[in-house]
Amino acid sequence: MPASSSRKTPKQIPPPPPRQVRPRLPSRGRGVARYAALVDATEALLTQRSADDMGLYQIAERAKVPPASVYHFFPTKEAAFLALAQRYLEGFSSLTRRPLGMDALSGWQSLLAFDLRQAMDYFTLHPPALKLLLGGYGGEETARANREYNERSAREALERFNAAFHLPFLRNVETKFHIMLQIIDAVLTISYLKHGAITEEFYQEALHASVAYCRLFLPERLELREVHRAALACGDQVVLVPQGSADSEVKPEAVVKAGVSSRNRKSSLKK
Repeated sequence: MPASSSRKTPKQIPPPPPRQVRPRLPSRGRGVARYAALVDATEALLTQRSADDMGLYQIAERAKVPPASVYHFFPTKEAAFLALAQRYLEGFSSLTRRPLGMDALSGWQSLLAFDLRQAMDYFTLHPPALKLLLGGYGGEETARANREYNERSAREALERFNAAFHLPFLRNVETKFHIMLQIIDAVLTISYLKHGAITEEFYQEALHASVAYCRLFLPERLELREVHRAALACGDQVVLVPQGSADSEVKPEAVVKAGVSSRNRKSSLKK
């Protein structure tokens, strides 16, 4: 038998730990306030300059805090961009809780146009969102957060349409809504790259492209749910609440009249 080798296998050097690129979320009151101030400073700087022309020291100077405070929450400027992008994504989600009138609920095409207009207006009010979410300036973690948000938004958009209209049975419908959102994102990205903004022309292009795709699987006309039809006939507005959600237990009819929720409206009728 061959003699066993006395040579030892060299030890494997473990790879270095991955670089922290996500923001460190605050846990206490003062930390929450300072974190918000740093995100505000990131937004202000990104409004005035490109992402390549700013760093953590500029964020600290703008927020009037020591640089160590910035490094505590944001190990890199990409982490600060991610924190700002997360704020914007939460802002986009809040748009779906706005009351709707007949102009937005006359058909699924109208609801799609209304939601797209709300998104366009939000981008216009927050120029850094264009850079981070359409321009790709936020780094890989921001791009990943945006992709994950679009996947969630596809489910939420489906639930929103189903809360408004009687949807027929459709196979792989969540995937179809995801494709629809990606079509919109692609058109808006072209608008930003060409003009630095979302123009009315490209809003119309995004709307036409998304409606044309949805017509491949949605009938031209969907019936509005009866509770919404009755509310609109009374001059009320409607907040779409997905069936089975926690909010649907609080506001079963999801009706808003003159800024008053359906629960308050019912109690006022009893007086």
